[in-house]
Amino acid sequence: MMRAVTTVITTVVVFTMVTACAGESPYCTAVKDQKSTLNSLGEKRTNAAYRSYARAFRSVAKVSPPAVKKDWTELAEVTASVLNAHDKVDIKLEEMSDQAKVKKLSTEQLKTLNNAYEAFNKTTPQRRAVVKNVKQECDITLA
Repeated sequence: MMRAVTTVITTVVVFTMVTACAGESPYCTAVKDQKSTLNSLGEKRTNAAYRSYARAFRSVAKVSPPAVKKDWTELAEVTASVLNAHDKVDIKLEEMSDQAKVKKLSTEQLKTLNNAYEAFNKTTPQRRAVVKNVKQECDITLA
């Protein structure tokens, strides 16, 4: 009987060690795959860049641990909302430096954009939470 118990315990320990060494979590893999995009957040203010940021956040959110899933999801949503606001008022992010185009926007259109920007800028706590979690869970440093 003791021999059977020892065999079972040894099997469980070996299985656990092999599984742990077999690879990293899907979460850490997703972060590693998206690291370049995540670290470049805000460097480029173009529709294409913000689309890639939103995609990266969504990709990681799908496999993130429950403790930060809401944070990743919110980051994806507010980033997408910036794009949606620009689509709604028919001006691209990269065109916001063109004063002639910006002057043509109505007060309501400017308010739509401003609301999206404010929501995006209010995600500092979520950004801090995911950066901290990624460091703890995956030993990956995000900027």
